[in-house]
Amino acid sequence: MWRSVFIVITILFSISAWGSVYRLSLPLVYGETQLGDLPVEINGMSLVGVSISGLNSVLGERITAKWWQENTPKNGVDFVTVEALKTKGVDITLNPELLILQASLDSEIINERNINLSSGYPLFKPTESGYVSWLNSFNLTYNHYWEDDSESWNSSLDWLSQANIGGAEGVNFLLANYLEATEESTEFYRGEWVAFHDRPNVPVRFSAGDVLSGESGHLYSLSLGGISIGSRYSDLQPDREISPQSSQQLVLLESAEVELYVNGERVSGGRLDPGRYNLQNLILDNGANDITVVVNYVSGKQEVLQFTQFYNATLLEKGLVDYSVSFGRPIEYGDRAVGYEDAWIGTGYLEYGLIDWLTIGGNGLVADDGVVLGALSTVRTPVGNVTGRYSWSGGSDYGDGWIASLDYENSIIGSGDSQAPNLRLAIERSDNFNSKPWGESEPDSDHTQILASYFWQITSELDLSLSGRYGVTEEDSSEKRGTGLFNWRRGGITIGVGSEYEESSQYENGDTRFLFTFEYNWYSTDSSNRLGLSYNSKDERSRAYFSNEANNYVGDVGVRVDAERDKNIDNQQAQMSYTASRLRTEVEVSRNKLRSSNDEQYQGSVRLATAVGMVDGQWGWGRVTSGPFVLANVHSSLEGATANLDVNSEGKATANATSQFNGIVSVSQPFVRNAMDYNVEDAPLGYDWGTGKIEVSPGSATGHILNIGSDAFYTATGFIEDGDGEPLAYVQGRMILEELDVAFFTNKQGRFYIQGVRPGTYRMEISQSGIPAISVTIPASKESLINLGKLSVLAK
Repeated sequence: MWRSVFIVITILFSISAWGSVYRLSLPLVYGETQLGDLPVEINGMSLVGVSISGLNSVLGERITAKWWQENTPKNGVDFVTVEALKTKGVDITLNPELLILQASLDSEIINERNINLSSGYPLFKPTESGYVSWLNSFNLTYNHYWEDDSESWNSSLDWLSQANIGGAEGVNFLLANYLEATEESTEFYRGEWVAFHDRPNVPVRFSAGDVLSGESGHLYSLSLGGISIGSRYSDLQPDREISPQSSQQLVLLESAEVELYVNGERVSGGRLDPGRYNLQNLILDNGANDITVVVNYVSGKQEVLQFTQFYNATLLEKGLVDYSVSFGRPIEYGDRAVGYEDAWIGTGYLEYGLIDWLTIGGNGLVADDGVVLGALSTVRTPVGNVTGRYSWSGGSDYGDGWIASLDYENSIIGSGDSQAPNLRLAIERSDNFNSKPWGESEPDSDHTQILASYFWQITSELDLSLSGRYGVTEEDSSEKRGTGLFNWRRGGITIGVGSEYEESSQYENGDTRFLFTFEYNWYSTDSSNRLGLSYNSKDERSRAYFSNEANNYVGDVGVRVDAERDKNIDNQQAQMSYTASRLRTEVEVSRNKLRSSNDEQYQGSVRLATAVGMVDGQWGWGRVTSGPFVLANVHSSLEGATANLDVNSEGKATANATSQFNGIVSVSQPFVRNAMDYNVEDAPLGYDWGTGKIEVSPGSATGHILNIGSDAFYTATGFIEDGDGEPLAYVQGRMILEELDVAFFTNKQGRFYIQGVRPGTYRMEISQSGIPAISVTIPASKESLINLGKLSVLAK
């Protein structure tokens, strides 16, 4: 804020002779994002010229390469008139009140950028972090139950502790601990403890303790007490596209909030700048998924895009290797406590992108009582993707077995504008296969099954989904199931009509059932209220809900009321939440009834979450979950002021900090660049508390310090004259005190403003030849704006 005031005063005084052109740099804003400072030419308070090289440095990747090639001056002239730029599709305007530049681009010149709901860059460069950080998150819960004539209660404390030594490429620790109390006893349980070291640019993660093995082919992830080494692309290089996949193009001509819903559940959201984007790598569960992208523009316009996406087997780009190797004892869970089975196993996989359309791989598992070996291959063809998997198991207790699977997916007629795969076929045959040879024999180890799924987007309001399954088990019992559902959607209402056929041990002669679904969803962008009604005839389930759930900002109050009923249950639930700067609380009441027995249970719950963090000996208090975090240290000179951390476009803060209590706030995602805005309420007039924005590229559990304010918060003003009393007009100079070096310039009257200085005796140097340096003393004062009066310098 005070930077703007400083620039305003400087311009007003330095351009007293209206009509002269003056050059300076001003912040450029695109959408709602401040990209950097742009050199411009000002005539009075009118913008007349823009530096083309400066424009390239801040808008380069957002404009097509062809535009830069055609419009970069070849004669060495760097400044271009704003009128000329506007005719070329780039409109730069000056906000004379805020002293910022606003940019808008024609859609034809916007460069297409690939995103994975985040930004992408090849190598990770961590920002400075604390050498030692420690974060402790506490979740306290109290539950009270009423059932018939009895009452009971329990309470629990979840203590999640993480530590980091050495920064982004140091050692991380994550420890889960639980304390539970009932009327009869109090117990402490150790959850999963793990230590790990990351090398994101390889990528590789070394883990020891309670680890998770990799997943490939017919081998699924296992929780082990032991060690693990793996590439962990999704964790260490979350922005990197490791496989070429289908995309949905989204064009935004103004800033918009984009929300992603999968099967009615919100899974992601965030604000995007104007631009042309590819929403890629929407990795979802197996099977057909209804995906809705809701685009809410600042102008109030709303767009709703609907499409379907299938889970793809990994198709690695050429030369990429995905791998994992783990060794240890399988974890068994009793209540919340961690125990270990009496067996040792080793498991791993390696997949390699041989070429862009072919990925091959192998996997295996070795235990005391048996072994599993597998191979897989994924091929992209002009008619779809095909994945083949084969695994063999052998063991002393269950003998040899095998399993083979073939999966196919393609985008055919009716896929809609998204062109996402809408046809999927799979066949699998298993003969005595056991993926866990150290344990009990797996059920249905002998089976054959065929799966099929097809989704047809007829129009924007009509769609048809078909799915079928045929299965045969080792007892020669077969199952046939087919479902067809026709949906009509408009204005938040969805009505589905269809049928389901089932032939199984339950319905030996076959059974055909009519299906009817109804769903209504309403959302208010002004109040964030949601209302929903739904009914499904398959299980006679009906649901109604209302919510105004908090968005995790300080001062948010959330309300949720939910009622659900089907053949077996009749449940109601009400919840209220409040989010403060350093803690969050929830109060919930519920009623649960079993309709078969009319048994009822009522429950009341109170929950509280808070956290304490430390970075290099400095402590902070907030409500941070595990992961990277920022500790905000407010300088003592800002006593009585409040720092707002991670402020959104509406001015809402995620956390607060004061000079008495440091604050902590989560960083969204490790191993990518995260931007966070902050400001200070009730700061003294003229106080310079920093840039108002911090960019953090953290590791998995690093802690970062944000210093807000300092003793160099004074702004000094005055006049400089020569020995004859004439003003030194349009000169540049420097104020130097030890390591502090501040540049300034004067206007036509010789007036200057110097921001960001502290009390002391400075050496003032004037850049004009023949003018000696002088000493200038800035006194300590309760006022942050210091008037130095007239300063006289003598020419040599």
